[in-house]
Amino acid sequence: MLLIVRAHEAIGSKDLRGAEEPEITGLLVEQAKELAEEEDAEDWLEHLEVIDDQPQNDLPDKLGKRRPRIDIEFVRTGRGRRARFHVEAKRLYRSDSVGEYFGAGGIEMFLSGAYAAQWPWSGMVGYVQSDDKGTWLAALSAGFSTRKNKLSVCDGQPNWKKAKWPDSSVGEVHESCHVRTQEGLGKIEIYHLMLEFQ
Repeated sequence: MLLIVRAHEAIGSKDLRGAEEPEITGLLVEQAKELAEEEDAEDWLEHLEVIDDQPQNDLPDKLGKRRPRIDIEFVRTGRGRRARFHVEAKRLYRSDSVGEYFGAGGIEMFLSGAYAAQWPWSGMVGYVQSDDKGTWLAALSAGFSTRKNKLSVCDGQPNWKKAKWPDSSVGEVHESCHVRTQEGLGKIEIYHLMLEFQ
């Protein structure tokens, strides 16, 4: 998430209020790659690959062009099994944006195992294109509360909460815990980040 935040900062004041999600995601990934490939990049970026619109193979009945595509995939490179962190992005710009964020093409992709089936964590990014982050955080928090059963929220979690993120420069990150609907996949922690594009 830190690299996404830095990529967002590097894009600067470019007006993306009317931009579609793939355009914004493409710009973020392009900028993230540039940051990771700088000569003086931090050591932790050396073994990190950032991929845009990557097809996923976690659903055996979806092959070829029918495979779902995650918006951003971070891959830890090196020998052996490569850890992945999947991020789904949604625009926050109109009255039904909260439903899309929590719906079948949003967070439910993680709950069904279509995304991140092999990993215990993932991320959601809201592209704020109207109002401000505070307004959308409040709307998403309320939307989360009213959908707790549908979202299979873990027992003992009253609502989503501020994440104990190790780097304060990331800004306000929230987290939620969900029991995935596909048997055997267990729980997944989802980190939520809002980025303003206006």
